[in-house]
Amino acid sequence: MKVESSNDVLVKQTNKGRSVFAARNFRKGETVVVGRRIKVLSLRTIHSLQMDFNLHVELDEPARLINHSCSPNTGVQNNQFGGYDFVALFDILEEDEITFDYETTEYFSIAVPKCLCGSWNCRGQTRGFHFLPLQIRKQYGKFISDYLKQLPELRTV
Repeated sequence: MKVESSNDVLVKQTNKGRSVFAARNFRKGETVVVGRRIKVLSLRTIHSLQMDFNLHVELDEPARLINHSCSPNTGVQNNQFGGYDFVALFDILEEDEITFDYETTEYFSIAVPKCLCGSWNCRGQTRGFHFLPLQIRKQYGKFISDYLKQLPELRTV
């Protein structure tokens, strides 16, 4: 098994492909990974992240390797590098896989036709923020893409 590492995270091969794991403990609210934009794409791909309704980007590694979970341990915040910071939603222990909910960046999602997250509340697939129930949208609070915060139904939340 090939393992790539930095001081804060490790990249390991798993049944989901290359995956990101905590190399140390993180506290709630701490930035776990800083994702920097390396490419603007003309169309969405299964590896792109959506930054606006008509803007899809590719992020550097390890950000682009963070897997989806319906019960993620990080949320996203837009950053100054044209990408996302992945921020701990609760304390993360060393060796935990780092995950985020793809539906917090994608208005319509094509990335996960069959979810492998294994969480107790797995939704089975990702369809996009458009399809997320309002209750789940509210749970993420500020940890969604900035462009999604502008949707009329969230302005009153």
